[in-house]
Amino acid sequence: MNILFINYGDRLSNSLNHIAAFVTELNRLGHACIIALPSREPGPAEGTLTYDEVVARPACFPNGRTADIIHAWTPREPVRRCLLAYQRTVFRPARVIIHLEDNERHILSTFTGLTFDELVSMPDETLGGLSIEVLSHPRRHQRLLQAADAVTCITPRLIEFVPSGIPATILPPGLDAWVRDPLPPDAALRAQLGLLPHEQVIVYPGSANHANVEEILTLYAAVALLNHEGIPTRLIRTGPNPPWFNERLSPEERRHVIELGFVDRARLPALFALASVLVQPGVPGAFNDYRLPSKLPEFLASGRPVILPDTNIAADMQDGREAVFLRTGSAAEIAARCREIFSNPDHAARLGNAGRAFALQHFDLATNTRTLVGVYEAALRAKPAVNWRRLWIPWWDENNLTRRPIK
Repeated sequence: MNILFINYGDRLSNSLNHIAAFVTELNRLGHACIIALPSREPGPAEGTLTYDEVVARPACFPNGRTADIIHAWTPREPVRRCLLAYQRTVFRPARVIIHLEDNERHILSTFTGLTFDELVSMPDETLGGLSIEVLSHPRRHQRLLQAADAVTCITPRLIEFVPSGIPATILPPGLDAWVRDPLPPDAALRAQLGLLPHEQVIVYPGSANHANVEEILTLYAAVALLNHEGIPTRLIRTGPNPPWFNERLSPEERRHVIELGFVDRARLPALFALASVLVQPGVPGAFNDYRLPSKLPEFLASGRPVILPDTNIAADMQDGREAVFLRTGSAAEIAARCREIFSNPDHAARLGNAGRAFALQHFDLATNTRTLVGVYEAALRAKPAVNWRRLWIPWWDENNLTRRPIK
């Protein structure tokens, strides 16, 4: 099969890590894959083309043919526009699979400060002033889902957003080979980072954004609280922060953090190995119930103890066995759970071992890729959900592919 992945973000987006792992295994199985990205920034990556390049040269696969499958990684606007542009150019439209990994409606509401019902009812002229060009359009993304041949969902709750009659499959990510074998703590790296022998360490990779900023701020507050209680603790952060993020931090919260900025993913296992505990802050709700933070599979595979919200993947775990759960997600609760782990090394080791076993079982790349191939093969066997050739009429779009009502 020729498979075109269309990712919503650039080379540094977390979702590309999931796509790249699947591509590695799909290539090993003999399939040809290309990943379309919005641009080449911050530099080219093997196996990728820009949106403009795949639209200008749709027969871009090694066999000189066009895509059999398009896997749209989220229904966000950049992906939707690229998908439609590609389908307009080809004589043989591809089957379309859409991947869901977030509650797109909640993200829209959080970003705009408006309810989803308010957004759905707004004319495009008004929506255009809300700066949501990189998010999902409140109406268009629903139409796109209605036109899909199948939908993959990173968590079961996301199936709620799949239109009736569209096949939906749970698709967990797969672990890269380089994160499957935990590294021992590196004393030289610890010294290089300025960590003192008696200090506890929490590692958190990932950038701050409007959707997760309150959760990350809570982690900073928890680290400050631990230090205030006489438990020397440092937070190692990787990933960029927007300018407004640091303005939200107090001097005390900044004092205990080592900000590394962007680091190559290959360096993360060595940082994880330094961690006394790995914390995914958050609380059950409209944001976390539907997503699987991209760092969690790697946290668990590292063999270090993990603290996470009592939602999404926690439904398949037992509190205190594979991980420790957060119920309120407050700074005080995070600090209390960390103290429990710091004070009991044997329990920490058991948590790490059980979490790693869970990760190897649930995020096995070969197994999850077989699931993905099954989705593709079923889509190719079935009749196309819509007639994409309608897009040959230049002014038609997804609204002309299906007329089912939207919510």
